[in-house]
This record gives sequence, C-alpha cells and structure tokens, in this order.
Amino acid sequence: MEERFPLAEGGGWLTVREEKGRVRCQAQLPNDSKGLYKCWLAGPGGMALLGTFVPQGDCLRLERTLSVDELKRQGAWPPEGAQAVLAFSFGGEQPPPRGWVREHAPGRLMGEPLLAQAAGGPALLRQEAAGFSLAYPYRPDRPFPLTPLFCFARLEELEGRPYLRFPFRSGGCPRLEEL
Repeated sequence: MEERFPLAEGGGWLTVREEKGRVRCQAQLPNDSKGLYKCWLAGPGGMALLGTFVPQGDCLRLERTLSVDELKRQGAWPPEGAQAVLAFSFGGEQPPPRGWVREHAPGRLMGEPLLAQAAGGPALLRQEAAGFSLAYPYRPDRPFPLTPLFCFARLEELEGRPYLRFPFRSGGCPRLEEL
C-alpha cells in the first residue's frame, strides 16, 4: 500500500508506503529558508512525529521508517493526512497576523485568578465588539493552553498556522460563540 498526502505548509508532500509491518515515510518541502520544519502523520486517533526536514539541494527532505505497531500506538495508523509545521524560525519572532497584537501577559485580562494563572503567555490578542479573543499556537506535542477553558477553544488557522482561539467578554469572562 502506498499513499501520498499534501503538506499544507509550503506546498510539499508525504508518501507513506507499508511493507511487511514497516512503514516507510518520505517527505519533501520547498526550501523557503524560514527555519526548521517538522513532519507529522495524522491518523484516526492522533498524530505521530516523523522527524525534522533536512536541506538537500534546493528542497527539504525527510525519510523515516517506523513499525505499523508504533504508529497504531500513537493513533496515527491508518494514515489520514500529514502536516509540516515550522518548529523554529531563523528570522526570530514572526509578526502577528493582521488584526492581532502580541500580549505578553494575557493573565492580566482575566477576571478569575485561576484563569489568570492558566493563561500563561505569550498569546495573540484581538479586540472585538463583544469583548476580545486570545489565540495560542496549537502544537500537538505541547501542553494545551488555557486548560480550564478547553471546551471554549476553537481551532483556527491564522496566516497558515494552527491556533487555539478563546473568546472572552470585556471583563475576562469566557464567552460562548455559536458554531
């Protein structure tokens, strides 16, 4: 069995080939010189980190062989998709997406001490008519931000990157939004 998945970040691809209980993964991205990219394989129950792309010529490549059993344990078998994520930027901090500003102490906006402590930092902040929203970069290999408000989170893409957005009223109280 062989499947090919597009990698949204950078326009690359990942090929997954199963042979005798082993899975050979080969991926390629254009080299945009922005930084280090990691590749993830997504399945019905989770995601498995395949590794970091390395420069080869004018592109970035990754080759990895894993067992089907290991991918099953991580919830990534059978494969349903793939993702390339900029894990480290060579250019330092990226500018915030349009309409957002950096908030280095988001806890100061919370009306509840427990939420202020959980807010951590930094985050992105957007002022809205009904209050404001905070957005945290989403990384499946990192702790979930604002854990007490897990059910309020919305997974959104901002300028090609996944973020978890949390809506609040002006006083820092969580706000429900209609789907």
